[in-house]
Amino acid sequence: MHTTEITNRESIEELMTKGGPAALIDFWASWCGPCQAMAPVYEEVAELMADEPVEFLKVNTQKHPDIAAAFNVRSIPTVVVVQDGEVQDVLVGLQDHLSLKKVAGRIVSRANGEGFFERLFG
Repeated sequence: MHTTEITNRESIEELMTKGGPAALIDFWASWCGPCQAMAPVYEEVAELMADEPVEFLKVNTQKHPDIAAAFNVRSIPTVVVVQDGEVQDVLVGLQDHLSLKKVAGRIVSRANGEGFFERLFG
């Protein structure tokens, strides 16, 4: 598996500190059909990007409603993109392979220090 389940507040505190890693956080629940449909796609993108400086994390909103509330998650699935301790983007609803890979690629480019035009045009 190339994703990591967040199970405590301490992990989120570490992630959201200045200098924290680039990460995508998938907020999901077992009863959520779109969450279940997105799970293998999220895992596949995580596997494709395993050598990149980005983490793929998951938060079960049933077990950790406090963490979901801290990110103001009101609908699932929601993917929150963070880097350097700050929220960079939020994707609400079922995401396909292309959209997840695209947002992960953008955050990797930022993590690698690429400028705006380099990220945009290559």
